Amino acid sequence: MTERRSFRLDGRVALVTGAGSARGIGRAIGAAFASAGARVALLDLDAEGARRNAAELGEPALGLGADVADPASVEAAVSEVRSRLGPIDVLVNSAGLTRSGPLWEVPLEEFDQVMAVNVRGGYICLQAVVEDMKGRGWGRVIWLSSVAGKQGGGYFGSTHYAASKAAVIGLCQGAARELGPFGITSNAIAPGLTLTGMVAGASSPEREAELAERVRATVPLRRPGEASDVAAAALFLASEEAGYVTGEIMDVNGGAYFD
Repeated sequence: MTERRSFRLDGRVALVTGAGSARGIGRAIGAAFASAGARVALLDLDAEGARRNAAELGEPALGLGADVADPASVEAAVSEVRSRLGPIDVLVNSAGLTRSGPLWEVPLEEFDQVMAVNVRGGYICLQAVVEDMKGRGWGRVIWLSSVAGKQGGGYFGSTHYAASKAAVIGLCQGAARELGPFGITSNAIAPGLTLTGMVAGASSPEREAELAERVRATVPLRRPGEASDVAAAALFLASEEAGYVTGEIMDVNGGAYFD
């Protein structure tokens, strides 16, 4: 009897958005998928970063620039992925913006920008790939939400950020109901504070250290999250083993929040 290898993605094509940062969750997910045998496309507004990260994964990984909030940009990128790697089996909506500030000071333009990337972007990407998945009767859609979307805020990010991540949960669960009859699952991951380039970019090194120390003092597992922690959850959700899991919001936060 042939031994079964768990959590493999051999023969699958995965598109991961928000994958241009050297320290980001998107990059870590792409690396985990590639190690599991998937052909991976990394997408980011930072095209150079996406190409750099793809080059580190080696052939046949592909790095592309695109604005997830722009349907034409996404369609062009998806078309290139199809032509070079094949139809997309797994979509990871990892692209996101973190913004902070009291709600009475946040301009509507910033609110709209956060919603455009964190909510509209994931919806656009799903629309761009869903017919491929429906046609084959198999697909995996993974959304990146946040503990902020479940409790109205987190270690950083404000009301408009929390609202966007709550909306992602609604998208995830709505898609799970609509797409389930086609053999497509839709799940989300809700990380707590995770040490990524986004955290570093949203604060000073001193602020990042302060946040990490706060986590160590309050989180049951006594450490901040790493991008690899989130990537491991994504790999499970993308695998055959998660075929009967859909509409789930998976907390990856060291016990800081669970329901």
